[in-house]
Amino acid sequence: MKTSSALLISAAILIITVFSACTTDSGFTLQEPTFDAVPEPFEIGQEEGMPVIDGVTKYVIEEGRGVDQVVIRDQIAIFLTLRTLDGEIIYSSYQNNNDNPIQANVQNILTPRPPDIVRSFSFERARTDGLRKGIIGMREGEKRVIIVPPDQGFELIGTGSINTPFREDSLRYDVELQFIF
Repeated sequence: MKTSSALLISAAILIITVFSACTTDSGFTLQEPTFDAVPEPFEIGQEEGMPVIDGVTKYVIEEGRGVDQVVIRDQIAIFLTLRTLDGEIIYSSYQNNNDNPIQANVQNILTPRPPDIVRSFSFERARTDGLRKGIIGMREGEKRVIIVPPDQGFELIGTGSINTPFREDSLRYDVELQFIF
């Protein structure tokens, strides 16, 4: 009997300890990235954008080289900065003084909708169907501005995402394609 009472008391103490240690404030926060090294937006001036598909528009700032063009099955290395049309930076491959391009499989940039919840400041934050549609056809060295309407951007994103505030925004990607693998 003493053993079962001791076990019961020990279990109760353990449960109380666990629950008292649980709070809604875990102390964990995401460190906001720094955007000091992000280049100025590409200048699109008076150029007229070229429609891509589903409301996505591209502006070719600098022609690429070579005959190979990005297709859905390619692995690529790109530099990119994602902004709202008002200029607020959402994500950049240059953040935190990074000088390495992002490597991505074009097909995996996005399925038909953005991830429900994005909780980090990684490339995951910039992935949209509009980005994937906008980089198809790029050549190595090409610089392009891609304008993505909300329905090809974050309109359907989950409420727990750090991208939720941008659901109704059109997005601007400044993209430079380094390599096609």
